Amino acid sequence: MLTSKSKNDLIFGILLMGITGVLIGVVTDSVKLLVIAGSLGAVIGGLVGWLGGRRYLLIICFGVLLGAYLGYLSGDRDILIMAAGTGGAIAGFLGNQIELFMRKR
Repeated sequence: MLTSKSKNDLIFGILLMGITGVLIGVVTDSVKLLVIAGSLGAVIGGLVGWLGGRRYLLIICFGVLLGAYLGYLSGDRDILIMAAGTGGAIAGFLGNQIELFMRKR
């Protein structure tokens, strides 16, 4: 049975990654991609939340926001999309390293 904390992590992961997938569909102006990316994001977010990765998801979220902001400064939509994805990927790598160091304590 899931504890209250893991239920919250599961819901948080589904919402965060599902909304991210929906926003990808909105930016690309495709209803089909909106549904597919939103569904896949919810599944992946649920898996990460079920594994207890709240801190990891927050680090990725901050990376995406920072990358999107830097891409927005360029004024080009394509660069904004690439910068947001790159920010999320780099933050995911750093988040993974932070999680490894936090577990060693």
